[in-house]
Amino acid sequence: MGPSKLSVVIPLHNDEAIVGECLRAVRASLEKISPAECAAWEIVFVDDGSSDGTLAELLPLVRGDARVTVVELDRNYGQHAALCAGFEAASGDSIVTLDSDLQIPPGEIAPLLGKLREGHDLVSGVRVGRADSFVLRTLPSRLFNILVGRMTGVRLRDWGCPAGALTSALARQLPRYGEMRRFLKPLGVRLSRSTAEVEVAHRPRIGGRSGYSTQDLFELALDFVTNFSRRPFQKVGLAGTGLFALGVASGVAYTLLRILVGTSPGNRAQALIFLAVVVGLQLMVLGLLGEFIIRIYRRQNNLPFYAVRAVHAGKGGEA
Repeated sequence: MGPSKLSVVIPLHNDEAIVGECLRAVRASLEKISPAECAAWEIVFVDDGSSDGTLAELLPLVRGDARVTVVELDRNYGQHAALCAGFEAASGDSIVTLDSDLQIPPGEIAPLLGKLREGHDLVSGVRVGRADSFVLRTLPSRLFNILVGRMTGVRLRDWGCPAGALTSALARQLPRYGEMRRFLKPLGVRLSRSTAEVEVAHRPRIGGRSGYSTQDLFELALDFVTNFSRRPFQKVGLAGTGLFALGVASGVAYTLLRILVGTSPGNRAQALIFLAVVVGLQLMVLGLLGEFIIRIYRRQNNLPFYAVRAVHAGKGGEA
């Protein structure tokens, strides 16, 4: 692959205190990348409905630099929607995503881009030496990694890492997938032909606070289970089928013992067989209903993922 244009997409939400430092650090890192690796670059900030002075702080800093674009959303939609808005505005052949808090240094852009240039569609960062609270951040993240790995059948080491790289062709596909767009990395893994991982440094935040609380991570995991995969419904249906089959087989065995051996009737055995059959049938029906509902939901859900209020060009103009 020859040198191409790189777009760095960074979502913002109430980052007034750190957005200036973020811009300076990312610019400095991009200017160090060899022209042989990157012929041109741009930075795309997406202001995800900030309620503080993030936009007022950022816009004066980017005037006069045509390589920086600021996409302003009309309200807060969440990180994944902001990333999709950034992908739409990006003009590069390769895209790198970063968080504004600089916990992952912008110096990691070059390794991510280098791995992508090896021919992969998606490169996922793996945070090493995490500087977060173990109980509030690292442990929930590890549990989420296990959940997503089991649901997708793909064992990435760090599904929650905000740093990654992908081709523009893959980025253009992601916004088409309804509510699954809320889970860009699992969706990207599903759509990509080749996926790789790169270890990236992790350090304390330079300011502000995380946009994800423990409750947010729990809700995200629940949304992932209900929106991204049909496996929970399939497993419920499979468990129901097994329980129903066990109940029927037990009932047949119990009846044969009564007829052939003359076993005395047992109320406990009859109750257990009855429960196995009834509960098994209920779980089978629940699994089938879940399959139908999730298919109807995906077909009918055409709500907009985000709305753009304005695009502020680097030279001070607006589109």
